[in-house]
Amino acid sequence: MTEALRPLPLNNARLEEATQWLAGRDPALANVYARFGIAPLWRRPATFATLVRIILEQQVSLSAAKATFWRLAARCGGQVTASAVQQLDDVTLREVGLSRQKARYVRELSAAVRERRFSVRKLQECTDDEAANRIRSLLGFGAWSADIYLMMALLRPDVLPTGDLGLIKGIEELDGKPFDGPKSIIDRAESWRPWRSVATRMVWQLYLINRGKDVRAVAKG
Repeated sequence: MTEALRPLPLNNARLEEATQWLAGRDPALANVYARFGIAPLWRRPATFATLVRIILEQQVSLSAAKATFWRLAARCGGQVTASAVQQLDDVTLREVGLSRQKARYVRELSAAVRERRFSVRKLQECTDDEAANRIRSLLGFGAWSADIYLMMALLRPDVLPTGDLGLIKGIEELDGKPFDGPKSIIDRAESWRPWRSVATRMVWQLYLINRGKDVRAVAKG
């Protein structure tokens, strides 16, 4: 793997640079920037625990998933690791709030890591496509889960999570019109390359503020 094929991760300086570039290119994003400033980086550790949390966030609110995650962490002795999860039985996983299906996904992820069929650390060495493909090969992980991990844990700069409800609704509010399916979102975001992850953060920022949310508090979640 060559460094040239693996994008440099976002940091605060690159986030600011990208936000200003996008504002100069897209009038709608320029308005978001003028009104609200730079969106939070919204980063998470590139760890097994973050992959577990993404499982928990599937099809539920972020606040509900967060509560379940911290209950799980408490049962794991404070740190969600593959070894700690492996020690929990199905009854315990259900008690902390995991559905039967999500418990299965978490157990399979734990087994894949413990049996060295999957390496969380090696994702950082992969290109975007390679990392996404490795994540999607796991039971229970689809395109949305892979995109969110690439964006928030690996901090890749040019990811567009077309299956994310906040992005879809946010773009509709950004432009004041509905969008019909992923292709229309992809076409709308074409001019945002190579900073689609940053544009997504700006759209999320708009989406949250429109609902009276504190984006900084969400960022710390």
